[in-house]
Amino acid sequence: MKPFFILLLPPLFWASNFILGRAITGQIAPLTLSFWRWSLALVIILPFVIKPLIQQREIIKRHFMVLVLLAFLGISTFNTLAYIGLEYTTATNGTLLNSFIPIFILITSVLFFGEKINRAQIIGVLVSLFGVLIILSQLEIERIKRLNFNQGDVWILLAALDWALYSILLKRYRPEGLTALGLLGIMLILGVLILLPLYLLNPFNEATLLINRETLSTLLYIAIFPSILAYLAWNYGISKLGAQLGGQFIHLMPVFGILMAVIFLDETFAYYHLLGALFIATGLWLSMKQHKD
Repeated sequence: MKPFFILLLPPLFWASNFILGRAITGQIAPLTLSFWRWSLALVIILPFVIKPLIQQREIIKRHFMVLVLLAFLGISTFNTLAYIGLEYTTATNGTLLNSFIPIFILITSVLFFGEKINRAQIIGVLVSLFGVLIILSQLEIERIKRLNFNQGDVWILLAALDWALYSILLKRYRPEGLTALGLLGIMLILGVLILLPLYLLNPFNEATLLINRETLSTLLYIAIFPSILAYLAWNYGISKLGAQLGGQFIHLMPVFGILMAVIFLDETFAYYHLLGALFIATGLWLSMKQHKD
């Protein structure tokens, strides 16, 4: 059961990342936020990954192009696309659209990688997604009708597709013998190197990062929790359970977002929150049951 518990951490940390990403819109531009987030994460983790990287350098050389692709998708691209999207759309829309990641994983796995899916997996994804819709709609159809989709939602959908591809490739092509710290270390190095020329060229004409206590504390939190700890947990869980099952834990993001709002923002926990959480838990249980069988 260890992978199942470990996979509870990424949606918890990523829910907070979406909230912060939307909250600091206008203070830190998307590409700037992505570059400095990963650069700071690399600085923090570097003392712990130098030894594994040296010891596993032959594995890294043999699988270098695969690692470049994983770094491009998982480090450089996903969060940049998500942060760009949050410039134009709401955190609610962002959370909803990220819930399509498990569906993208299933579709991509079948169409491009020839993987088989069963009825329980399909039902589990749909039941969990229905739980997300209950939370977002508050059981009022008019709320769904009032959701406004714009160019930001397109960026979020691209980010969701990007993460689906990363999760599938991680399970299928993760270099054997490369430890968790070694994998994250080389991905951070490659991801930052990919982002560096874009950051310097500044194609979106972003404003210079304003250094103050708020931006530093935000970057520090995002570098440690949604970056280092979440990625270590996700990479471990996906390597054990696979992308189709592990990807369904993304549906927990809106649940954790609501819980954080109740705890830290004194928002009300309503009956539809509980109902939606029950559907999400049921969807995960169906998939976990099939995995055990």
